[in-house]
Formats: sequence, C-alpha cells, structure tokens
Amino acid sequence: MLSVRAIPNLIGVPYSIVLQISSLVDGAAQNAETLDTLETVIWSIVVQNVNRKRGVLHRDYVQRRMDYSGISWSTLPEHILVTIFSYLPISDRFHAAVVCKGWQDSFNSPYLWHSFKFSFIQPSDSIQLKFLEKYGRHLRHVEISCDQTQQENCSQSCQVLTHLARTNERRLESIAVHFIKENPLFFRGDLFLCSLAELFGPTDPKTDVVNTLKSVILARLAVTFEDVLLNLLADNHSTIHTLNIQNVSLTCSISSHCMLNFVEKCRQLQRLSCHYKSLSKDVFEALATPKRKPLKFLSIACTRENKYHMEIPESSWESLVQVSPDLVVNMKFDHTIEKHRIRRILCYVIPLTQLSMTTMTELHEEVQLAADFFHATLEKLVITTKGSPDLKRELLRLVSMSSNLKVLHCFCALDPETISRIQVLRPQLTDTILRTAEEFEEEGRTLIGREATSSIIMGP
Repeated sequence: MLSVRAIPNLIGVPYSIVLQISSLVDGAAQNAETLDTLETVIWSIVVQNVNRKRGVLHRDYVQRRMDYSGISWSTLPEHILVTIFSYLPISDRFHAAVVCKGWQDSFNSPYLWHSFKFSFIQPSDSIQLKFLEKYGRHLRHVEISCDQTQQENCSQSCQVLTHLARTNERRLESIAVHFIKENPLFFRGDLFLCSLAELFGPTDPKTDVVNTLKSVILARLAVTFEDVLLNLLADNHSTIHTLNIQNVSLTCSISSHCMLNFVEKCRQLQRLSCHYKSLSKDVFEALATPKRKPLKFLSIACTRENKYHMEIPESSWESLVQVSPDLVVNMKFDHTIEKHRIRRILCYVIPLTQLSMTTMTELHEEVQLAADFFHATLEKLVITTKGSPDLKRELLRLVSMSSNLKVLHCFCALDPETISRIQVLRPQLTDTILRTAEEFEEEGRTLIGREATSSIIMGP
C-alpha cells in the first residue's frame, strides 16, 4: 500500500477536477457521502500528479486506491489541499475550511495567501477587505479589478492598496490594477494615484520589508500618470523587472526624462510597456548599457501626442538589439496619429513581432513597409482601414512573405477571392478576422478618413 506521506512534491491540479471539488465542498461538512466522493476526487489528483511526475504508477492503481481503507484527512499532505484551495473561489474556500481542522489549517496556510485577486464590482465584495487584516502580510502577488463607476468600489480598491503599503511585514512582489468599465464623466482617479504613490513610496522604518516590487501592471487603469509616480517607483523599488504603464488615458504625462531616470535606476528591467512619448534616444542608450539585464519585451503605443516628439534613430535601435538579442517588440498606432508618422517611426532593424495600425486611413503603403521590414519576425498584424485593390495586393504579399504570421485581423472589406488566397498562402494562421463586404455591412461599416470626419461634423 502507498502511504500518502510517502508521495513527495505533488504539483499541478487539473482544472476539471478543481471544478468538481468546487461543486462538492458546499455540503461537505454535513454530508458524509459527499466527503467520500470528495475523497475519491482528491486521490485521483494524487495519482495523476504522481503519474505525470514520476511515471511509475499505473492506471489500474486508480481503482486499487479507491479500496484503500487507511485514508484519513489528517494524513493528506497539506500542500495538496493548499493547491486545490488556491483554485477555488473565496466563498468555496470558506465552506471547505469548516470541513475539519486539517482543512482549516490549510485555509490559514501562508502559501495559500501568496496570491489573491480582489474584485470590487458590487457592494457585497467588501467582504474581501476582511482578509487583509489576517492575511495581508502574506500577500506577494495581488490583482485588483474595479468597477470605477461606483465610488464605493473605488474606495475599497484603494483601501487594499493603502493596507499593502502600511502592513508591518511587506512581501508584495507584483501588483496589477485595472478598471472594467469606461470612466464616468470628470473622473480623474486621484484617489488611485494617491494610493499608488503611497504603495510605491518609502516604507515606514518600522516595517519589515521582505520583498520589494518586481512587477507593476497598470495598463487598464485609465488615469493620467505623472512623473512623480514613476520616480517614487524608481527610488524605492529598483528590483522592478516588469513595468506596464501603457494605459488608455487620453494623455501621457510620463516624460522621457523621467523614464530615463527609471531605466537608469532599475537595472533589472526586462519587460517594458509604455507610450512612444516617454521614450528617447537617451532612454535607449541607457537600456543598451552593459551590466544590466537585457531587455526581453518592449511594447510601444504611438498616438497623436507624438506629433512633435523626435523619432528614435535607427542607430539607437541597433544598439539596443545588439545587447538584447532576444528582444521582442510590439507597436501600436491608434486612430489619432498622423499617417506619415508611422513610416518615420518604423525602421527595419526593429525586431517587430506584433503590429497594430488602427488609424482608419489608407494603409497599403504601411502594409508594404511591414512586409519589406518585418516579414521575418512578424507574428501578428491588426489593421483598421479601407479595402482597396492596392491594400489587397500588399496584404497578399505580406502574408506570402511572413512565414511566422499567426494572427491576422483586418477590419475592412475584402473580396472572397482574397480571403481564400490568404488562407491558402498561410494555412497555419490560428486567429483571423477576414470579412467580405456583405459581412462588413451587416456588422456596421467602419468610416474611414474624410468620411469619418464628415460623419462627426454633420451627424448621423
């Protein structure tokens, strides 16, 4: 017989089994028959994990272990229970915790509270704040989702940030905050900015700082970030390796001088997502200096604000690519940017894998440039434009040349023959949006160029 204690390092819980457990734990404490079923499920997890890791057990053992009579909850390894609980919604965790003392101990395990996703969508979500007092010091990876149209949700989200900043033992390594709806009128998000500033700022001398921040994701936080916020992050969390401030705010207030200060102080930085306005030749030179981690990922959003911003020279890109040979670059051009700026910003030395041009202008020249410059690296192309013979010709040329292309989203009308040829030329495309004129009309035609301007001026 196989003792539970003899099974070492069981990892990885199948999500399908977790769903079964989630449906069982509600009545587990009162229903002995349910406990027996749950016992069988957990033993399935044990066997599947050992099979996957060791390769020494056989499928017929699944049946034999069901007859094993020496099982008790007190001997089931805690790390298996903790792994299962980590997949469960918080309400199901509560139900599971009252099954027995062993499960209550697993519920209180610090490891279970290393990661947590706060979600403030409705008033009842305030119950999540109760976890902070007891388990806040264990949190290492935190994600906050907020319906910012309700003031109560904003207040509760910021309470989490403030508590994380003021906890006596700080283990926080990563923070991600995002809004789930459009901002209400006159919404500035000052409360969020103040809470983030406290989190990024210097800690109380009495605080036991076990970890500093290594990852900050604010891409879906639709507020305007100022230099002071990034400076606080650079001064107090130099261990940052991932920063995403490429949000959907109407303006970008992070200057290139501030970004230079951040890059010079955070030498572990490997993943950066920001706006083109925040970059400069000096920033690229700092990223290309020796004795720092090579950059692995760079995502750049280009908007109309870049109108008078000096382009990053080709030589700066070459220096960066030379010291970061595994660099992957994504570039996005939205509807506000002037068309001629795209060709001035792009250069052939960029290791571009994803290109998005939602400019709502004629783009066949830009597609031609993408085919010439990036056919060896391009994996994803998104365009919003107007269908034309020139566009179809350049699109087919790009598809035929780009052997690594996997995703193609064309928000314009294409004829069936062009769509068919694209599918034949590149059958390995895993994600496509290709529509005929009829399908495009049914979904609502996208207005391009002067037509779009006229519709705004004249109205519907």
